[in-house]
Amino acid sequence: MASKDWPRGRGEAAQLSNLKIATQFIDPDYELQEEDLTRGDTRYLKVFSLIPKTQGRPSFHARVDDGTPEKWKDPELDIDIRGVSEVVEGDFNAKRNGYSGHRTKRSPTRNERIFDVEITAQYVRVFQGQVFFNVTFSESLTARADSAVTANANVIRANSTDTES
Repeated sequence: MASKDWPRGRGEAAQLSNLKIATQFIDPDYELQEEDLTRGDTRYLKVFSLIPKTQGRPSFHARVDDGTPEKWKDPELDIDIRGVSEVVEGDFNAKRNGYSGHRTKRSPTRNERIFDVEITAQYVRVFQGQVFFNVTFSESLTARADSAVTANANVIRANSTDTES
């Protein structure tokens, strides 16, 4: 896993605004929670979570994925599954064995950030809807200024004996 000690201001998505979640279906055993929408110290930019009301069921966490400093990409919305084995996590990420939803589908219109989200666990639909948001990007700016001062001085002594002719 890549280090998250990246310099800020590399063009990453720094925060989100105008979040809208158009829910078409949510399993009644899940609660939707909106997140802070600001990239934290962990470098994750969380969007929303689906938290189970019943213990033992997985939780789902939406986040912005915009790559790494070495390999930047246009922000995407990814869903992570938690509270499961590594095998189930792999199934979810690879869309296998009744698990799906890690990758979302973005609107084909480049200037719109509209994502279709469909999450299933063990062939059961957990969530379906659309997620909209605006992104504020972080850029660094380095400026340098040099200056120089030149002064000329004439010394006139008070008791000068110079006389004018």
